[in-house]
Amino acid sequence: MIGSLEISLTILLLVILAGPIIAERFKIPGLLGLIFLGMLVGPFMLGWLRPVGITAALGDIGLLYLMFLAGLSFNIRAFIDNRTIAIVYGLLGFFVPFGLSYYYGINVIQLSILGAALIGAMWASNTLVAYPDVLEAGLQNNRAVLAAVSAGVVADLLSLMVLAVVTSTAVIDIEGESSVQATTQDPLLPLWLGLPILVLFTLWVLPKVADWFFVHVGHTRMQRFVFALAGMSAGAAVAVLGGIEGLIGAFLAGLGLNLIIPTRSALMHRIEFVGGAIFVPAFLVSIGLAIDPRAMFDVDTVILAVAFTLLVVVGKGIAAGINALVFKLSLMELGLMTSLSVGQAASTLAIAQVGFSLGLFDVEVVNASILAVAATAFITSYGTRFFVQKVDRPVRIDLPLGANVLVDVRDEGSDLKTLMAVSGDIARTDRGVVTPYLVPTPGQLEVARLRVDKANEAAAEAGHDSSGEVRVDDDFIEGTLFLAEEVDASLTIISWHGPRSSLDFTFDEEIATLGERSTVPTAAARVLRAWDRVIVFTGNTTNEWHREDAMLAVSVGRRLAARKGISMVIATRDTGLFSSLADDVSYIEIRETPRWRVAALDQVVPTDMVVVPSHAMSETKVLGRWRVAKALADTSIIVVGGPHRLSLGGNAVQANLHGIVDATDASVDGRRRVS
Repeated sequence: MIGSLEISLTILLLVILAGPIIAERFKIPGLLGLIFLGMLVGPFMLGWLRPVGITAALGDIGLLYLMFLAGLSFNIRAFIDNRTIAIVYGLLGFFVPFGLSYYYGINVIQLSILGAALIGAMWASNTLVAYPDVLEAGLQNNRAVLAAVSAGVVADLLSLMVLAVVTSTAVIDIEGESSVQATTQDPLLPLWLGLPILVLFTLWVLPKVADWFFVHVGHTRMQRFVFALAGMSAGAAVAVLGGIEGLIGAFLAGLGLNLIIPTRSALMHRIEFVGGAIFVPAFLVSIGLAIDPRAMFDVDTVILAVAFTLLVVVGKGIAAGINALVFKLSLMELGLMTSLSVGQAASTLAIAQVGFSLGLFDVEVVNASILAVAATAFITSYGTRFFVQKVDRPVRIDLPLGANVLVDVRDEGSDLKTLMAVSGDIARTDRGVVTPYLVPTPGQLEVARLRVDKANEAAAEAGHDSSGEVRVDDDFIEGTLFLAEEVDASLTIISWHGPRSSLDFTFDEEIATLGERSTVPTAAARVLRAWDRVIVFTGNTTNEWHREDAMLAVSVGRRLAARKGISMVIATRDTGLFSSLADDVSYIEIRETPRWRVAALDQVVPTDMVVVPSHAMSETKVLGRWRVAKALADTSIIVVGGPHRLSLGGNAVQANLHGIVDATDASVDGRRRVS
């Protein structure tokens, strides 16, 4: 029965289950356990599994899935925030080991140009095998770690470029002459045409189709999950049409869907779960099936593995040393950066397998690569564990505004679908998720659950991913604050009936108390309908925290305008503070507005979305409050404030919190006032 579908699938799943467990007992990375168990049950030892049929198919899918996850997990924001050190270290971390490995491949093991280029790409890339140790130590925001993570993306992208070029052509030596032929037999398109089409499809067409599908058709996570797999396979298929390896298309498809599928969403967790549970382990097992253990203990293979390991450690170490000198990193940070970067894993083995399948090098190189991967896995694991104990913990960096938007979905006058669309648009820019919640009164638990379910459905219809929460607590404020801490909220939106009278500004104690105690930015929102334009009134910007909240309001407004592709107006008395935004973004208009409440009466229409910082509301006098409430009675409005600063009443909260007694020459009325 060996070789039958049923037996092969059973053995494969048992190996996938047992490999990481056994590896953990021996304190080695789980991927090595899968490879070695695959070797054990493979045709060269027990012969229980063969590299054909379902095992080969799942292994091939696993390779595509691995590259798709790499693109999908790429942290664009972290890369942008650390682009200087990341690009410098990424370029050094690629070219130094690539140059050393290429030289070794040409001059020592006598490979062809393409074979040596693949060897260089193998050891120039890196996999963050030891990153979980960094997370456990709380060092993910350390500059050396951020540099290593972001630079790894640069190095991997360059390695993939090399792989794309190499796999699009293979050199065949005939009587001393070289000819070039496509990797895939009879590709439909030449490389010069296939590559641009692949980039256009994966980075423009696929995201557009995904956005449309999520909004109009695919409202369940199962539908979206299947669409993501279809996008991965479509990217691979388009790549093959141009004679390019399918794994390149799968990676680019992941990049294309990067902003559509939030990092912390339930959908992303499902994609990672399926890949981590079945497909990627199946690929690692298939690598083991191809290994003849006798060759691994061949003296020449071991020597080659040692050479590969030295190429990685020396190459990455030189790059890290140069980077540490340029950016003045400590010795311990240098060690942590190096130990993180030397790790090699599945991506390296994928390149090795491609090179072997093309005939660019023999099985000895593949076997030596596996030994080198094992060696670097030990080095990165133990090196990282040592250096994380020597590096100081950095100050916590705030989450991006849209990382996890916590939304109060009480029926306070807002249209639920529009409220969830607003929350999702804020989250989308940061690949964030939306968490609608309720803190029900006694006896209203089932009603609250139904309301939260409707909020989840509304978010899905708007194309966003949400996971609702019902928090049982005696007090709405306490329940909200505890829930925000539990889910690691980046922004809390409180449902608000809107400015209906002057008393609402002065006596809205619930919002004032919650805003004073909240440790994350907070907003009070009343949204009535879809919006055609966003207007941000910045209010007074004469001191630092006023400017911070004005910038927060602008950040919210930009998200709401960019998502719908509509215009945005920044009404401010300090046009110089925001002028650069209008220069960089065409849909933003800056208007000089000395008195925001007068402008609100003149400029706002019901289809606008008004965004205002908290202090602009709280500093408005009684008569002005009444006029603003009347002008905005039928308009959507969001009032935002930084941590501990949201208040719709007087500014005593801010003055007490910040110790600010700053007599400023307020140009609004030409008089002295205390801020």
